[in-house]
Amino acid sequence: MRTYFTMLLLAMVVTFVTTPLANRLAHLLGAVDRPDPRKIHRNPTPRLGGLAVLCGFCAPLPALYFLDNRVAWIFQQNQLLILTLVGCSLVMFAVGVADDILNLSPGRKLVFQILVAIAMYAGGFRISEITTPWGHTWHLHWLALPVTVGWIVGLTNATNLLDGMDGLVAGMAAVLAVSLALINILGGNTVVALLTFCLAGAALGFLPYNFSPARIFLGDSGSLFLGLVMAAISTISFFKAATATLVLIPFLLFALPLFDTTTVVIGRLRRGQHPFSPDKTHVHHRLLSLGLNQKEAAFFLYVVCIFLGVAAIILSWRLSSAVFLTLLVLGTILAVSLLTWSVRLRGRRQAPKPPHP
Repeated sequence: MRTYFTMLLLAMVVTFVTTPLANRLAHLLGAVDRPDPRKIHRNPTPRLGGLAVLCGFCAPLPALYFLDNRVAWIFQQNQLLILTLVGCSLVMFAVGVADDILNLSPGRKLVFQILVAIAMYAGGFRISEITTPWGHTWHLHWLALPVTVGWIVGLTNATNLLDGMDGLVAGMAAVLAVSLALINILGGNTVVALLTFCLAGAALGFLPYNFSPARIFLGDSGSLFLGLVMAAISTISFFKAATATLVLIPFLLFALPLFDTTTVVIGRLRRGQHPFSPDKTHVHHRLLSLGLNQKEAAFFLYVVCIFLGVAAIILSWRLSSAVFLTLLVLGTILAVSLLTWSVRLRGRRQAPKPPHP
């Protein structure tokens, strides 16, 4: 555990220190997000925060070659996997930087995402079999490639599309990464635990600059990077019978970005719009329309992510379905109660005061 938390702290410190440098570079390159009617922020804000998150994630990894313990040894035995992840993440980061500066078309970004996902499949990040809740294993055979590419591209885009409010994606990534780390520590998957602690540290180190009011945004460079890393790590953490995890866990853990993207895309298609056309129908937009401010909406969605993470950890222990459903119902009641209380409190704050006699 000492090695895990050292990696988390090192990633956090590196990200925190390099974020101001990314801020300056964004201004030099013109990677600045200008306000418009569909956006929440009201001031021009640099959007190259992904550079600091990338540095924070990668910085602790070389240190593992200088350690002499079991965790470092297991890490060193998986060099090809790590190099594939870092290399593909750099490519995805570069695509995001190009989009932050040049505003790439959705079609071009999608092509790059598919190519990166295929490269990750070739490097060992693949969903080759799926374990069902009933203990059966499905071997995907030739379907492994399209299923893997679909999962990586889908979750990468879901994370990217959700990045529309201060602190949301960085905080969500931190919660999900810690949940992934705990699941894999319990399951004995050392490599995934290391990578997720590095990811959690990078996200937490960036959050002080990104929380409302944000001084810098992740940008596409950051949200695409975070989405890709989470999607890739999940392919070597979930789905496989060898890890003793169920197919329900990744969908439960990543329910927020997947639900948000699915509902938004379906809504756009029903209205005859392009699925990647911008609008204000994301879950955070709906919370803001209820009267919450950005901090309140972010905290509410953090609570949702924490609940989903805890539920995923509990499910990984393979408790009975009755216990899991009970926890799910209690968590849903808690989330609804919290939202109702927040909206009512916000309404009381904004209610006009009666005139003094």
